[in-house]
Order: sequence, then C-alpha cells, then structure tokens
Amino acid sequence: MKDFIDDDKIQHVLDISVRPEKKRVEDVLDKAKELKGLTPEETSVLLQTEDKELINEILITARFVKESIYGNRLVLFAPLYIANHCSNNCLYCGFRRANKELKRVALTMEEIAAEAQAIEAEGHKRILMLCGEHPTRSSLDYFIEAIETVYATTNFNGEIRRINVEVAPLEVEEFKRLKAAK
Repeated sequence: MKDFIDDDKIQHVLDISVRPEKKRVEDVLDKAKELKGLTPEETSVLLQTEDKELINEILITARFVKESIYGNRLVLFAPLYIANHCSNNCLYCGFRRANKELKRVALTMEEIAAEAQAIEAEGHKRILMLCGEHPTRSSLDYFIEAIETVYATTNFNGEIRRINVEVAPLEVEEFKRLKAAK
C-alpha cells in the first residue's frame, strides 16, 4: 500500500499558519459559520491559534457548526466486527499482527447475516461495520459483500437502515465501489 500522506505538504501548511493574526482567525471563523467547510490552510489557522480569547471563539463556533448540522440528536450504533485479520502492527489495536493471543476470525456471510439479525432484534437500525486491514482475509470485495449481506437481511422488527464503516485507506475508485454497495 502506498503512503498517501504528504508529510511535506502538511508541514508547509502548518508552517505558513504559525501565530495567525486575530483578523485571519476571525475570517476563518466567519467562513466556518457558513457551513461550507474549510480548506486545510484555514484549518491550520485554527489549530495554530494560541490566544485564549480566540480559542474560546473557536469552541463557540465549533458548537454552532455542530448544532447547525446535527442539532441536539444523539445517534447510537452497534459495532459489527466482521474480521480481525490484520497486516498492520498498530500498538493501540487488539487486531495488530503481533497479537498472537487473538484467535483470528473472518465471519462467513451467513454469520454476518445472523449477527445483523441479532443486532436489529435489539432495536438497532444503524451499525458500524469494521474489520482488520488485510489484503486477502478482509479485502474490499469481502467488505462490500458483507455490506450487501447486511442490507439484504431482515428481521421481525425490520432491517438495518444505515451502515457506517471503518476501512483501510482506499483509492478513489475503491471509495466509489464502497459507496455503491447496497
């Protein structure tokens, strides 16, 4: 897998925003309130702000943006771990390659359907589907098939309406395939 993070570009964006002027921070906050997103450069301005008064304004603006977009709702989901095979060795993760105590499993589509039914029977309509990052044992094809399996599974209370995902970094074409899964 190629490195998709451009460290030099990130450092450049951070370097050009060191100790931003108050007016620049205020301009970025005004743009944020328009709810149309910020560029990496604008985000860097906010991250580099050290003035306590301006930091408070950033927090107030963040709350405004959050409430404008999401309101006061609380959304719950149930996790659905479909495979724990992983080729990475991230120290914080129990799926890491070096964890020799973990029994490695990749659920079959029948097992995934049964898990979806059990989750839905508990009243959940949203799940977070995730797996380890392994090129063959938790491939994008496997993940997409799992999504399609869950969406095709119904229970006496209905079906899962939304699947949020945690996946390995993908190329643009792979994201398109993932988005098209139903």
